[in-house]
Amino acid sequence: MAENEAVRRIQASIDMLKERMRIDSNDLEYETHLRQKRHLQRILDRIQAREKEEETKKS
Repeated sequence: MAENEAVRRIQASIDMLKERMRIDSNDLEYETHLRQKRHLQRILDRIQAREKEEETKKS
C-alpha cells in the first residue's frame, strides 16, 4: 500500500517536471528538470519492476 502511494507521488512529480520543462524550454532550468525527471523515472521503473517480480513469484 505504501509503495502505491510512493508510485503515485513519484509519477505526479514526473508529470510536474514535464510541464516545467515545457515552460522552461529556453531556460537553463530545463537541464535541471530533465535530470530530476530521469532520476525519478529510474526510481519509478525499479519500483514497478520489483512489484512485477513479486507478482510473478506469487503465481
